[in-house]
Amino acid sequence: MTTTLEFDLFSFMTRPIRINLPFCLYHVFSRTNPGEIAFHDARDRNKFLFYLVKYSTLFEYRIHAFCLMPNHFHLLLESAQSAGLSELMRRLLTAYTIYFNRRHERYGHLFQGRFKSLVVDKTQYLISLSRYIHLNPTTISSRVKAETYSGSSLPFYIVGNDPPWLFTKEILSWFDGNRKQYAQYISEGLTEETKPTIFRQRFIGGEKFSQRIYQRMNALNTTGSKGDKAASIRKDHERKKADSIVDLVAEYCGVEKDLIRSCARPAFQVGKARSLAIYILREHIPWTNDAIAKYFGLKSSDTILYHLKKVNEDPELRILLDEIQKSIKL
Repeated sequence: MTTTLEFDLFSFMTRPIRINLPFCLYHVFSRTNPGEIAFHDARDRNKFLFYLVKYSTLFEYRIHAFCLMPNHFHLLLESAQSAGLSELMRRLLTAYTIYFNRRHERYGHLFQGRFKSLVVDKTQYLISLSRYIHLNPTTISSRVKAETYSGSSLPFYIVGNDPPWLFTKEILSWFDGNRKQYAQYISEGLTEETKPTIFRQRFIGGEKFSQRIYQRMNALNTTGSKGDKAASIRKDHERKKADSIVDLVAEYCGVEKDLIRSCARPAFQVGKARSLAIYILREHIPWTNDAIAKYFGLKSSDTILYHLKKVNEDPELRILLDEIQKSIKL
């Protein structure tokens, strides 16, 4: 199989502005630092998928396909109403790197710079891009069989037993749900050109597709547009969820809910409640650390990391956290 596309993907020379849009298909990929291995075994791959599922669920993204190679990965993700791809990937890569460093006794960043993402013309490239992603293992060696590679979603597409978080239905629908036909399509890719069009280092699609994306971006930035109204409704919903979390934590901790958010120098019990509220809110609402800090009236988003660490390292807070988590109905 040709590796031309892989070279093109990982050799961008510029940093185009990230496109974050609702209801959009993305090809997301990242490579490790030179000489580093990101996935040593099934344990590493499963942990990466655990975090991928966790944050894809939180940010309401569909996982169409994935392939975890030793030194890089490919994801085919589709947003719903949330446009938070950057925050989703930031949390995923941070959580996985922390796990990886602890397990393998290393320090520092694991992946090179920012992750890369391309907006995909779904009607034209959903199927061909899934084939490219699923054929990645064949670049390691001609003896590696893509259909049995355990770090890929392809075995689920061919054999079945799909996990609930893997959305195979849409791609298989192009083959009337026939897994054998999709397997044949994958096999044909071993001898065919699989490189899709990469346009302006941002798109897998052509000029007309890029224009539609820019029009959508402009519409979202226009006050009074449907996108603006939808975003406002979503923010109101998330704000209500945040308020309900603070109410619940206040009840469990026996403190005034207003103090959790407004007290500049909280007393001991209020401080614990604030740490718990911040931790739980971050788990249940797709906000950045800056947005969470603003909600709690904190001067710096760095304070969020302090509160997260506080909960993680305090056994009593962990016990209380588990109790509160069981009561959450959001």
